[in-house]
Parts: sequence; structure tokens; C-alpha cells
Amino acid sequence: METLDVAVVGAGWAGLAAAKTRHQLHPEESLAVLDSAATLGGTWAKHRLYTGLKTNNMLGTYQYPDFPMDTETYGVKPGQEDFGVPIFHAKDLRNHEDTYETAKSVTVFGGTKSAWDMVYLYATKGIRVDWVIRESGHGPAWNAPPYVTPLKKWLEKLAHIRMLTWFSPCSWGAADGYVKTRNFYHGTFIGRAIVDKFWSILGNDVITLNKYDSHPETAKLKPWSNAMFVATSIGILNYEKDFFEVVKEGLAKIHIANIERVSKQTVHLSDSTTLHTDVLCCATGWKHVPPIRFLPEGITEDIGMPHTPSKDSFPYASLLDQVDKEIFSKFPRLKDQPIQKVQNSKYHTLLEDKGLSSNDDITPSTELTPYTLYHFIIPPSSQYLKTRDIAFVGMIVNFSNPIVSHVQSLWMNAFFDDMIPSLPRNPSPEFVSRFQYEAVLHSRFGKWRYPGGFGHSFPDFVFDAVPYVDLLLKDLGLPIYRKNGIFAEMTDPYGPEDYTTVVDEWKAKQLEPEAPCLGLSKEQHDALISKRNWLTSHTIPIPRDAFRTFISSPKGCHTLDATFVFAQSEAGTAVCISPDGILLTCAHCVAEEPSELTANTSYVLLSPTGKVVTAKVVAWDPIRDLALLQIDKAELLRRPFPFARIATSPPKFNAKLLCIGHPGSEDFEAERSGVKTGYDLLVLTEGTFRGLDKNQDPQDNSDIGALKHTCWTYWGHSGAGLFDRKTGALVGVHSSWDDKTCMRRGVPLEAVAAFVEEAEASQREDLTEEWRWYVRWEPEPTTTYAQGLILE
Repeated sequence: METLDVAVVGAGWAGLAAAKTRHQLHPEESLAVLDSAATLGGTWAKHRLYTGLKTNNMLGTYQYPDFPMDTETYGVKPGQEDFGVPIFHAKDLRNHEDTYETAKSVTVFGGTKSAWDMVYLYATKGIRVDWVIRESGHGPAWNAPPYVTPLKKWLEKLAHIRMLTWFSPCSWGAADGYVKTRNFYHGTFIGRAIVDKFWSILGNDVITLNKYDSHPETAKLKPWSNAMFVATSIGILNYEKDFFEVVKEGLAKIHIANIERVSKQTVHLSDSTTLHTDVLCCATGWKHVPPIRFLPEGITEDIGMPHTPSKDSFPYASLLDQVDKEIFSKFPRLKDQPIQKVQNSKYHTLLEDKGLSSNDDITPSTELTPYTLYHFIIPPSSQYLKTRDIAFVGMIVNFSNPIVSHVQSLWMNAFFDDMIPSLPRNPSPEFVSRFQYEAVLHSRFGKWRYPGGFGHSFPDFVFDAVPYVDLLLKDLGLPIYRKNGIFAEMTDPYGPEDYTTVVDEWKAKQLEPEAPCLGLSKEQHDALISKRNWLTSHTIPIPRDAFRTFISSPKGCHTLDATFVFAQSEAGTAVCISPDGILLTCAHCVAEEPSELTANTSYVLLSPTGKVVTAKVVAWDPIRDLALLQIDKAELLRRPFPFARIATSPPKFNAKLLCIGHPGSEDFEAERSGVKTGYDLLVLTEGTFRGLDKNQDPQDNSDIGALKHTCWTYWGHSGAGLFDRKTGALVGVHSSWDDKTCMRRGVPLEAVAAFVEEAEASQREDLTEEWRWYVRWEPEPTTTYAQGLILE
């Protein structure tokens, strides 16, 4: 059975964002994305794409903040893809695309945006369409032109303008900091009058622009509910041809009635109308309950998933009453909702219609609690605050799914890593009470805020997305105001571009509190962050023939991951040679004189994935030009540490080598100081072993290294490992450069092995009993070893 560090279930917007963010923060972990579908993407997976399918968004607004989807990047050309989907639910339309050619008449059932899409698709192909909208349903969906209000704003951008979000009652709205403004709009008579006027203008503008009353058939498409209360049950008229002209031309006939039964090629309606049809297309919604069966039985309540309520189940009736009182106290407008303007007074669930049934365990008629998750992400239970082993992203619907998934995923990972200060792992009873209350408050709020949508079942909102993202960013300690100035903050719409760097901001923030305790100056700290940002956004290419030995070697050896970069502005490289975190580098990278060293001398280094470690100097030998450091604090989650294997014998002359090191950023060959080299922070170079200097003791590398090689290096490569390309084993350490011959020099294996053996034999207290060498070459007797320094 395969074992993974992380499993992400679901490959939609949220699942892919969760996987990407986890990998971005923890690239050392093994991760898999699991999905029951054949292709990735959830609603937008390849197997669900059909000809003519479009998002309800303008280009550039429905994308991950750090993964733009534009026509230039992908070379998208109109009409280049042919999507196929037939019948019967809208999600399966692609599988029945042949009906575009074979059908002469089609019946579309439903009033959702998907129904509008199918009506348009068939009608514009010259196929007669009978469109049945349930008399006992929600009615025709709101559909707006791309530009609305007298300001002619994009609809989805309108919902992301901060000052307009204030007109939406929101239980988490205080997260944006404009508490007094929101209290005025929703807590005073004058403010509520302004709010009502705003929503009236917004709704009437759509009705006026669509000219519903200009024709008897289009009049049937006028929305039945108040725009303020419908949430995401709204779409954009994103059709090439005027949709209403298609209806006026008689290509689609609209019936406001229920389907009572069907017979051969005939649909029978509740108003006695019979429709002859070749196809029945159903756009009747989707199931909001997860298809996953959570075990053990009964755990769904504990983890905040929808479940059948009982007298004693959470949330308790008394708690709901308390929450309702707070909601109505803060937002009196939600208590006063004219039924006929909010929801169809004849409404009942689909299965209550005559002649319809289902064998499913859970149907629209099943009474269920809504999702009850803290911040719509984690279970409202103290047990899961302690274990931190389950969270949900994407259990939410809004116009901002990509943005929300992006930020939710970061928040979730911070929760898993125990990095959210406001969520203690061992909470007090008082905290748990507040924690659960807030989860119920936000969950229950949807019932009253969006009765014309699905707020009673799951988080379904539009104008509340920006303060929701504020809520998450605030928990993370990241800036919520991301515009240039107060006026822009209030009037410029938020979009994916405003959240592009939040993951990098979070990663950099994790270093801030560590800087003082690491003993770094501001300049050194800035250098550390700069280096870390580079390492977390780049990968080091490995030659194909060396991939296995350098990345996935047996016995725990991971040569590339074993390389570490000194974090301070001065460059230098080290290589881990033990699973217990022993680093080998050049002595001159650590100190030039013994007086510079104490028993507490330590350095900060970075792994190839940008993880910070501190390492204490434990052995220093200026004659061999070698030093050992032991990691005593690390962000690295993997134990044991990735390490490189020391070779069992010296390389043969002309053997192929690879060198992995940090060249350094300062150009010492420039005429003036401060000139940068432009080299990558960490590079892998190729060369050959050119033997040892015959006139030099291999144990004496104080002036220049005895090993000769041709791998390209720069001054910052000191301490970089020299590896046998074939085996991945360490055969030396780069140390210097011969000005006379232009030959790169290094500390040979003979000196490395002797130095390591001496350090191990010293049996010092800070070299623990677990510190052992998996492979060690026993050198032949040579000249007397130069005296090294073992720090006491």
C-alpha cells in the first residue's frame, strides 16, 4: 500500500489550489490528488466541456491569482475546440452532442443559467425548444448584461468593490475594519433605506436593460425574487446573439408549469399542455452533500458536514435561537423579508412534484443541517483543534471561487502547521464556546441573508467575498488593504491580481519573528529572505543520467536536497553528510582565525527548497580547510535529514563530476564594488576529476586545495560538494582556484574521510550517540595529519 504525507480529495478549483499551496509550502512532502472523475477540474473538467460552454465571467476575473489564464499565453483561438455533450442532465451534455444533428425538437427543464445555455445552444441551431420552468420552483434565474448599473461596471467586479460590499448585510463584515460604516448602513433607519435603494437600483437596472416586458414570452423570464437575496443564482448574458431576440423570434417557447409525467416522445405539463420532443434536457441543480462516506458512523456531525438534525445534535436549538437574535439585532432588514419578493410562495422541492421520485438516500426533500465549519474550513470541534488533521476548502460558492480557494488553501496549511495564533491547539472551554458560536453564526447567517439562493444549505454569497478574504488574511497577519491609497481601496475592484503574492508574503512573514533569535542583522535578514524567495520559486535541473542517483538514491541519500546555502550576505555552501544533520563545509566559510570561534558559534543556512536551519560549529580544521556544523533548529519536516553518501574510494582520473553550490552574487572582477553577477542562487555544473597535486599533502589544503577539477565555480562555491556523476557519492569539497593554471581546486576525499573519522572518534558530548556514518572510506596511512580544532 502506498503511503503519502498528504492526500487531497477533489480536483476542482479548491482541490487543485489546496494541492498546489501545500506543495508550494512543503515541497519535501509526497502528495496525491484524488478524484473520481476521469479528468481534472471539477465542474470545468475536460469531460464536462461541451461546445458553447462559457463561464459567467469576463476574461481575467475567473482564474487563480498566481496562474493567469489569458489568450496570449495559451494561443486560444475562437472555435478551435469542438465540445460534445448530449443529454440528460446539463453536466452530461457533452455525451449527447449528436442531438444537435438528430433532434428536431428539444425540451429543456429548469430555470437555472445552465437551462438558459441549453435553450440558446439548441435554438440557435434551428431546433425547436420548449422551455419548462417549474411553477413551484425558484423561477427563471437572474441574468444580467456584462455591464450593469449607471456606472457600467462588470457585474463580477461590482461585487468586489469594497465600498459596495458595505451595502450587503454580512455577519463577518467587521473583518474589513469598516465597522462604523456597516453599522450605519444596517443599524439605522436611514442606512437601511439607502441599502434598499442600492439593491432596487441594481435589480431594476438589470430588468430595464433586458426589456423583459417588451414581449409576452420574454416577460415570463422576469426574475421572481429580489436581487438582494439571490446570491450566486445569477448569470451573465454571455451569448453572441441577443438571447431575448432568440426567444422573440419564436425559436424557444416558454412554459411556466410543472412536469406531471412523460410518455413516448411526450412531456405532459400541469397546465394540460403536451410537448412532443426528441430530447429532454434537465438543468435541475446539483447535490451539495459530499459523496464521501465519513467513518466512523456519526462523525459527520463532529466535522461540520450536513446531517439529519436531532434534538440533541449540534448545533443545538438553543444555540440557533441565540444566533438568530444576534443576526436580527444587527441586521433588522433580514427579519423583515416580504415573502413574495424573496421567494416563490408556491415553492416546494422538485421531488414533491407529481410523478417524480428518487432512489437516493438523500434528496432535496431530506431535512439536513447546513455546513457548519469555522470560517467555512475547519470542524467546530475542540478535538480537531488538537489533532489538526482535517479541513475543507471549496465548501463555498461565490463569484470569487479561484481567489477564495487560493486564500483558503493558505489558511488551511497555516492551520495544519499550527501557525494561526488565534487558534490554540489546547483551547480553554471559554474559547471552544466562542469558536463554536462563530461557526454557527456564519453558517446560520446564510439562511436569512440569501433565502432566494442556497444560504440555508451551504455558504452561498456574492458581495461578501472581499470581507471573507479579509477575515482569512487577518488571521494570517497579512495585509487586507491591498490597493494604492484610501480612494482606490474603496472604489477599485479587487481581483486575482491583488492576491498573487499572498503565499510568498506568508512564507516571508514566518522568517520575521525568527530574525532576532537567529542573531541576524536587518541586512542579513533581508539577504536571507531574498535567497529564500529565489529557492522557493526555482528548481535545479538535474542531468537525465544522474537523476536517480541525485534525487531518489536508495538508503536515504538525496544528494541535491543535502546541499545547503549560507543565508548571510556572504556566500558559501555546505553539504549534509549524516541523517542526523551534520553539515560539511570549508573551514574558511566558518572562520579565518580560531579567535573567531566559540562553543556557541552558529550559522543560518537554507535548504534547496528554502527551509531555514541553524547549525552550530562543532569542528574546525584550518589545515585541511574543513569544518563540521550540526543542525540544532530546522524548518525541515523530514527526519532523518537528507544527506549525501561519502564515497568509499577516490574517483578515477578523468571521472565525471557534478558540483552543486552557491556562486555568490557579488562580482569581484568588476572595476567597482556592488556589481552583481546575475548568477542563479544555486547551480549544478559539470566537469571532470583531474587528480591531486603531486607536490601537495592531501591533508594540507590551507593555501589551496589538493584536488583538481574542471567544474565551473565562483567564489561562493566554497564548501560545495563534488559528486561522482555515476554514483552520486561525495568525492571532495570545492575550496579554491589556482590563479596560475586556472584550475579549480578542492579538498580531496582523503582529507574529508580523515577529518570525519577524527571528529567521530572524539566522542564529544554535542556529537550525539546517534551520529553515525553509513559509509566511510578507511584511508591508507599517509603523512601525519595536521592538527585540527575540536570546539569544547
